[in-house]
Amino acid sequence: MSRSRGLMSGVVRFEPDELVVTVGAGTSMNELAAVLGSQRQRLRIPTIGTVGGVLATRRNGPFPSDNSALPNIVLQIKAVDGIGREFVAGGGTVKNVSGFDLVKLLVGSWGTLATITEAILRTEPVPPCSRWFLGEGDVRSLYRPALVARSRDGLCVNLEGHPEDVAQQAGQLIGFNEIGPPTAEELTGLFAIPSTPPRYGGLTPALLAVCRRLKTEFDPENTLSPGLSTEWGLT
Repeated sequence: MSRSRGLMSGVVRFEPDELVVTVGAGTSMNELAAVLGSQRQRLRIPTIGTVGGVLATRRNGPFPSDNSALPNIVLQIKAVDGIGREFVAGGGTVKNVSGFDLVKLLVGSWGTLATITEAILRTEPVPPCSRWFLGEGDVRSLYRPALVARSRDGLCVNLEGHPEDVAQQAGQLIGFNEIGPPTAEELTGLFAIPSTPPRYGGLTPALLAVCRRLKTEFDPENTLSPGLSTEWGLT
């Protein structure tokens, strides 16, 4: 599959059998979700904004940073640093990363270190059954729920898997009501997901010194997100 538009936009390559997709950073998450959905695959991150924006801000939504959320689904990133040098972080396969993992450094860096141009992401099959519940109660007996998170309106639980297994697990949810699958916008409202960068005022002097050295290496002239870099004390 080739790019649909522009240098940084569109799906470059989708390999459903390998559960891998290569995509330009300017591609909308909705477009990517549609391509993956055509093969009953997905990414467990909200379909809001662009791929590059999602990676730069580490936008997991309510999902924890486990093996099916950022940064762990990112196999490779192509990017350009602050003085125009192109570089590649990570590899095209799960086990093709050695040494310092720059992917985890770039995911969530809010554009202060480099501009992401392309990424290789690990997809996953869409489960045959997915049900959502909201309420208050004991969830400790659930076996590996897809999501258990405190929301504005109570405890939100997502159960996924084979219908019979999901039904058995749902029977243990006392004090919960089933809700429809929330859209990306509804998830944002339900969990009050922040849209602003995190604050790093609590960094120890030693850790702040490391962050400053990284900033100098990637962006010596402070051309990338200069306001945010100054706010974080990186320059």
